[in-house]
Formats: sequence, structure tokens, C-alpha cells
Amino acid sequence: MSPRSPRAVVTFPIVLRELTVLRVADVNPGLRRITFGGEQLHAFHRDGLDLPALRTEGFDDHVKFFFPAEGADLPVLPRQNISSLDWPADARPIGKDYTPRRYDPAAGELEFDFVRHVGGPASTWAQQARTGQTAWIAGPKMSDGHPEGVDWLLVFGDETALPAIGRWLAEMPESTRAKVFVEVADEAHRQELPTRADAEIAWLYRDGRPAGTTDLLEQAVRNTEWLPGTVFVWAAGEAVTLKPIRRYLRERDVPREHMSLTGYWRRTEPLPGVPEPDPDETHDRLHELTDLAPGFAIRAAVTLGLIEEVQSGNADAAGLARRTGTDPGTLAALLAYLVAIEVLTVDEAGRHGLAPLGEELAEDDHAVREYHLDGARAALDLSLAGLAGTVRTGRAADGALAAAVRRDGRLGEEARAAVEEIALWVAPSLVDAHDWASVPSLTVAGNGAGSIANALVRNFPALGVRIVGLPSAVRVLRDQILDVQVELIAQTDPVPPAGDTTYLLVNPLTWLEDEDAVEVLRATAANLSAANLPAANLPAAGRLLLVEQVLSDDPEDVLQHLQLKCAFGSGLRTTDRIAELTAAAGLRTVHSVEIGWSHHLWVLGPAGQR
Repeated sequence: MSPRSPRAVVTFPIVLRELTVLRVADVNPGLRRITFGGEQLHAFHRDGLDLPALRTEGFDDHVKFFFPAEGADLPVLPRQNISSLDWPADARPIGKDYTPRRYDPAAGELEFDFVRHVGGPASTWAQQARTGQTAWIAGPKMSDGHPEGVDWLLVFGDETALPAIGRWLAEMPESTRAKVFVEVADEAHRQELPTRADAEIAWLYRDGRPAGTTDLLEQAVRNTEWLPGTVFVWAAGEAVTLKPIRRYLRERDVPREHMSLTGYWRRTEPLPGVPEPDPDETHDRLHELTDLAPGFAIRAAVTLGLIEEVQSGNADAAGLARRTGTDPGTLAALLAYLVAIEVLTVDEAGRHGLAPLGEELAEDDHAVREYHLDGARAALDLSLAGLAGTVRTGRAADGALAAAVRRDGRLGEEARAAVEEIALWVAPSLVDAHDWASVPSLTVAGNGAGSIANALVRNFPALGVRIVGLPSAVRVLRDQILDVQVELIAQTDPVPPAGDTTYLLVNPLTWLEDEDAVEVLRATAANLSAANLPAANLPAAGRLLLVEQVLSDDPEDVLQHLQLKCAFGSGLRTTDRIAELTAAAGLRTVHSVEIGWSHHLWVLGPAGQR
């Protein structure tokens, strides 16, 4: 089970906004500050949608800027959905992520710092930016909060990290103790970083050396005094320069959940004479789509811990075999294949290193969870091995995953943590989709109940919430998800108990075949009727709410549908199919609304009630 991160997370609908340049100023020779404004920083209406005001609550939030292609006047833009964006299939937008340096909602000002350098769509645009110009942004889609429960902060980065570092220092509580290292070109690129915190700020100068080529940050981190107590480490900058620092932090036993090291950019050198593969070759494309070997080899490397061992410097085959407890001959074959598919490198002495793909695996904090062969993600992928049989019969290919998820095992915990992560994105729209202020008490059940409860209680503190789930689900919610006060009820029955409450079922049907889904809906409605106590003037028709992901034509939704069908016999349903299931359970739809991310909210009532 993954430990809880010290940074609380909130998510927001992703909104495309048209802004106007208000001011342009150079902070120093290497940094241009552009201030934006416009009505769309506030709540606005576009294309039939009521879209919320911009929110940015974390110091390292990311906003995506869209830039025109060379020779074009306007950028290619995505299409706005209810709470997400649809990307055009014919022309990919040119987008770059930037961190808001300052946001003043009252003044209607949003500020960004652009590093000045030659080339690149963002720097080129910033160099010619003028007052009155139009710019398009999307996001932020989430905010990570200030770390709680730690004794001190270790913060470092290059110019690209300065917007986040500067904003964080400005917003840090007075009691925060921090050590901060900033690498810039030279002393002329230094800037004032006001803070109320107890922060030691050190500037490191490259003095003519190119960005991304020094070990200034590494040496500063290695040589700094390590303060007592629990540390949280945050860093951003050139990806390769962060690698040895990440290794050093692991040597110091800093837990993964107490580190946030992000490669904002990567220094690359062109490789003359190396031809680019033709992506339009039909045969090569077919082979790429049908070749299972790379996926299994990469997952095996993650599962065995090979990537971390190579990153740590244990690079020869014999040493890797000893460290991972594997058969030397078979491991040598796996290593050779990983070199062939450019995940690893090997030198003339037989010592292995990480190729760019391997570096991406090592730097991605989600890689172990996503690619470990003993994890829930891999189990769901592996269920597709039975896809042909599932297509023939419409039934699950193998009930092993369904059984594992439903019992109190590690696999079930990982699967529940994953669905809670999905629910994070649905929660902001759900908060606005119903009159929760009129609900005195709420019972929540289903996949994603914890993330939904977090959002509802934060926005409606008077709302009394209890969550019902399997014992393993309750444990995941208590240890990893919930950061608000709710009542937790562990039970083996998926049906919430009767009570004077409104029921909210969150993706309860995702893992259930049709007949089981109908029974859960019917039994929940029966328990609601059995309570026989109307809740605070709410009619019975407003006391049973269903949130469910529906099947769309998005390729990712289609793939998820096939995985769920193979694993559980369920799949994603269309809105019409969910209406059929609710009707079979003796319920009618009083009201339904799309809430984004392929999810809908249904307000249900007894079939006979009008």
C-alpha cells in the first residue's frame, strides 16, 4: 500500500481561456515577465457551456499555453468539453506548460515568467509579445498543496523552476524552514525572492557554461547540512542534471512520496547522419501495434527493480543478477533485449546505463504502479489476453482479477486507489451539479467514494457524510485518500444500509455484470424506502443519486470498456443502457446531467412516483 503524500491534491475542470497581454517587462537579461488579463479569468459562458473562474492554488501548478505554428497567425486549439478538452485529430496544437508566477483574482491579473533563449515557440512568442495581444491557455487542472507534517524543505532548480520557487517562497507560512538553491547564468540573472519563511536562499552561477551542463545543483545538495527531522524535497530543471541528485536522495533514504523532482526540459544534441524512421510505413506500424514483447520486457524490468538498480550505478550483468536475485543467464538475455529496444545502453566494458526511455521510467514516479506486473494496472492489461473469448460470449474471460479485487488483498487496494484517482477529476463538476446544501446527510458508496467525499465536505462543511465499502476499500480510504472527517462503515455487502440519508452511488456498476448491477440498484432503492423518513424536505425522487462513467467514442474509453469486459464482464455502458438497468431495478430518471470526463449524474426515483 502506498503511503500518503504530504501534499493534498485538489482538481479543477480544464478550461480553455482567451486572455489579453496587459504588460511586458524584463525581470533580468534572462527572464521576461508577461501579465495577462481578460474576462475569461472569471466565470464565463462559451459554446453553450457555463465555465468556472480560473483557480490556481499550488505554487507549481501548470498552465498550457497554445502557440501558432511557424508562419501561422493563430494557434490550433482544442475544443472545450464540460470539464476537459477534446484534441483535434487533424492538427495537433503546439502547447507548452508554464507555472503561474502570480495570480490576483481581484485585480484580474495572471503573471508568467518566460526564460529568454534562442528558438522554440514559447520563447519566440514571448520575445515579440506586446500589450493588447491575445493568448490562449488551458488549466490548471490540479493543485498540490504545501507539504504538511514535514520539518523542513529542500528546494532547488534552474531558471525554469524560478516561477514556482518564487511563488512558493512568497506563499510559505512563516514557520516554514527551507533551504533553497537556484542555478542561473550569472549574477545579473539574480532576482529578489521575498518570503516570510525561515529560508536560506543560495544562488549558483554557471558563468558562461551552457544551461544543463553543470553539476552545481548536485554539489550544492550533496554539501548542504542535512537538517534534523522529516524533509520534503522539491526540484525542477534540466532532466539529466536531476538524475544524480535523485540517486543521492535515495541513498539518504528520502521516501518517494517525500520527493517531487521534475524534468521541466531536457538538453539534447542533434545526431548527424542518423535517419528518422518513416512512421507511415504500413508494415512497421502493424508490427509496432502487434508486438507484445517490448511491453512485457519493460514491465519485467520494472517488476524486478532493474531500472532502479541501473540508475543507482549497479551496471554490470553479474552485479545486477545478484542484486535482483535473478538467474544470470536469463537476465543477460533480458538486458540484451532492453538494449535492443533502447531502454538501456551498454558500453564496451559491459556496463549498463539508462537510455532516454529508461530515464523516463526512472524519473516517472507513477512507473512502478503502472508497469509492475504484480499490480492492478498490469492485471487489467493482461485481461485482454482473453479478448477474443469475451467478444464471442460477452462474458468475462477470466474471473481471477474480479475475485482478487473483491477480496482483502493488495491487488484490490491498488485497484481502488486507481479509481479514486479517476474520481478526482470528476469531483469538481459533481460539486456544482446538485443542490448539496439541501442535503443534511449523505451516504456514499462505490468506486471513487473517497475523492468525491473529500470534495463535497470541503465545499459543504455542514454536510454529514458516511462512506460504506468493503473492509479493504475502507482501509485504502482511511490511509491514502480521505483528508476530511467522515464516518466509515466496513461491510461485505455492496448495498448501503437503510437510513435517514441521501444515497450517492459513485461508479458502483463498473465492476458488476448487468444482473448484479440491477440487484445493487434495486436493493439500494429498497433500503431507501425502508428508512421511511424524508430527508429535510427532499422528495424521495431526490434521495438516490448515481454517478457512472459512460461509453463514448473516445479510443481510451473504448479500450477501458474492453478491459473491464474481459476482467469483470461489465464494461462501460451507454446512457441508454444505464437507463435500461435502472428501469429494471424499478427506478426512473428524474434528472440527468453530463458532468465531464465521460461521467453522468442521474437523480433517480421510484418508477411509480411522479
